Amino acid sequence: MARRTYDQFCGLARALDIAGERWTLLIVRELMAGPKRYSDLAGALEGINTSLLAARVKQLEAEGLAERRHLAPPIASTVYQLTPVGKELASALTPLAVWGARHYLPEKRSPAESFRAEWALVFLAELFEPGQLSGIEATYEIHADDSVARLRIHDGTAEVRPGVGDHLPDATFTADAAALAALAGGTLTVEAALTQGRLRADGDPAALAALLAVLQPALDSMVQRRSARE
Repeated sequence: MARRTYDQFCGLARALDIAGERWTLLIVRELMAGPKRYSDLAGALEGINTSLLAARVKQLEAEGLAERRHLAPPIASTVYQLTPVGKELASALTPLAVWGARHYLPEKRSPAESFRAEWALVFLAELFEPGQLSGIEATYEIHADDSVARLRIHDGTAEVRPGVGDHLPDATFTADAAALAALAGGTLTVEAALTQGRLRADGDPAALAALLAVLQPALDSMVQRRSARE
């Protein structure tokens, strides 16, 4: 599939040449939650046809943003994952996602809109600064609307995976999609969400306290960086 170009010697224009096609950045968002099979991508991206998905994935590979990995038996499957360059792009998407959540997501999700809990979590996880998660070793399960995702904090890093895990989580959070969006956008604080019942927390008190202690500062940091530029 031929790709259009702006023919401009500009970093933004060149970035859009590479990643500005419809669906491309949403594929990157999917891969932020770890390696996925082609069928996983197709299942998550409702509305994209098979040939277009194949073309977009091929373009991501050609540009060095994604790569294939062959898993050994018993899984014996081919998955796609972000390269270091692709992960750098994923990090650059976080401010854009936060901006969209802050200004353009309504207070209530329409029944016609698809939603997966990991979509919000991958961007929330990117807000943590190096060192903020030091000393936290826990797995959290997040239930939002009819979707579930996991957040595992280990060795100072946050890892997001879709669905339930093989082992019971240390703690569980329950919210609706709009509440997660409001948290990410900075229009709702964690304390307010808990007080209003829009966010419920259950499980090991130490694990809950550890995450809650770093979550609001991470959200505040994004708001402060945005305000400093205004």
